[in-house]
Amino acid sequence: MAEGVLFEVASGIIEKAGELAVQEIGLLLGVKEEIGKLRETVSTIKAVLLDAEKKEHSNQVKEWLKRLRDAIYDADDLLDDISTEALQQEVNKVRFCFSKSKQHAYAHKMAHKVKAMMERLKTIGRDRELFHFEERLEETQVRNRARETHSFVRAEDVIGRENDKKAIIGILLDSNVEENVSILPIVGIGGLGKTTLAQLVFKSKPELRRNW
Repeated sequence: MAEGVLFEVASGIIEKAGELAVQEIGLLLGVKEEIGKLRETVSTIKAVLLDAEKKEHSNQVKEWLKRLRDAIYDADDLLDDISTEALQQEVNKVRFCFSKSKQHAYAHKMAHKVKAMMERLKTIGRDRELFHFEERLEETQVRNRARETHSFVRAEDVIGRENDKKAIIGILLDSNVEENVSILPIVGIGGLGKTTLAQLVFKSKPELRRNW
């Protein structure tokens, strides 16, 4: 695992959770408290990640990092799902709005998922005490990447994704694509900016939103 990668993904989760916590969207009511707890859990683990990644030569540490990496990426994907759903409701709030009952059902389901994820990370995080890692919150070799994962993504802040955005828009607007193709996956490991890219596409072409 490249040194600092997991640290950066964890940093992205903390930022994303913070952005979700301040959004005034009905869909998120009832989920914010659990998201806040998840953020605190990831922050605690993040403090030892740089030292842990330096000690990955140990088989025990390597196994611990593997468990943690899987959980961190799952947590990142979960917050991506919530962010995307919140974005959809915000952008389409005039013509598309969840009923109160649907909002409640969604919030209840996601709160359980976030709580389960937090407990999973807490269990893994407790094992860090076995290795006596040092807390290292910042180091010069770790590049702080600005990640925009909230609803207010600005195109000028996203670098190097223009070709990806154009390719996705081209596929979605291609008249030769069958209408019943309902899913276009954007895949990759956590922290690559999949949600940011989807948000850019979503906001760049109003004609795409009716089928989003």
